[in-house]
Amino acid sequence: MLKTGLKVLIAVILTASIAGCRSQKGASSSDSDLREGVTLPSNTALNSRYTMLTESWKPWNDVEMGMKVTLTSPAKLNASGKAWMKRGEWISISVRMLGFEVASLWLDRDSVVAIDKFHKKYVSQPTAALLGQADISIEDIQDLLMGRAFLAGRGTASVADRKNFDFEEAQNGWYLLPKSQPELFDYGFLASNTSNALRGAIIEVKNFGSVSANYNDIFESRTCGWFAQEVKVETTRGKKIAVTLKWDLNGSKFNTGVVKSCRIPENCERIEMSSLANLLKNF
Repeated sequence: MLKTGLKVLIAVILTASIAGCRSQKGASSSDSDLREGVTLPSNTALNSRYTMLTESWKPWNDVEMGMKVTLTSPAKLNASGKAWMKRGEWISISVRMLGFEVASLWLDRDSVVAIDKFHKKYVSQPTAALLGQADISIEDIQDLLMGRAFLAGRGTASVADRKNFDFEEAQNGWYLLPKSQPELFDYGFLASNTSNALRGAIIEVKNFGSVSANYNDIFESRTCGWFAQEVKVETTRGKKIAVTLKWDLNGSKFNTGVVKSCRIPENCERIEMSSLANLLKNF
């Protein structure tokens, strides 16, 4: 059971850190009525595709939804849970096994806290440290987790941002490449040739490797636009880490004014992030 708790901690921390890299180039509703994205004609110009794609991403204030977590490397873990997000402010995730909450993750502009509630241990770190001092915002992490392209530190890509991207044809889609790349990392997105949706995102990391996100099961919320119901995240830092998050958008609740806060149980022992990273070697 000890390793199970540690696996959960690693999985939820990875959820927060997939955008945290240093690099060089390379309205109240339940929204239970979702529908699949439309098919695009193969000859649609890339400028027009960009417009269609970004126009489909409507703003949202907060969301509550169920989720499933599958860790496949360096160990195996299957768990369910629930996620709450306040746009641009915080992300809260509760992971459950056998009906009990075993771990939780809190991420806001100031700190990241992951708690193993079964073994009463937690890790806490400033958000800036986890993100390698990179110009990444909470909005960016939320977009990365839910399948929307963004400009680092500036929010979800919009029609007006077209001049800030280069577009390139690809064998299995087309690329959206921000013209201005941050000093610490380079990033870009792959969109589908056949559907109005992203297929993936990639971050190239100096002296690190790469972090990738692949999106599946794109659906449209009537009030808040299109999201990916599944994101598969992989990183090659040290041992390969791979985790899949599957969101229950069919049961999601958008813009209800949900309020959450971070609470660390009094009897929890704090452990260092470096100690947690070293535990990966034992899996």
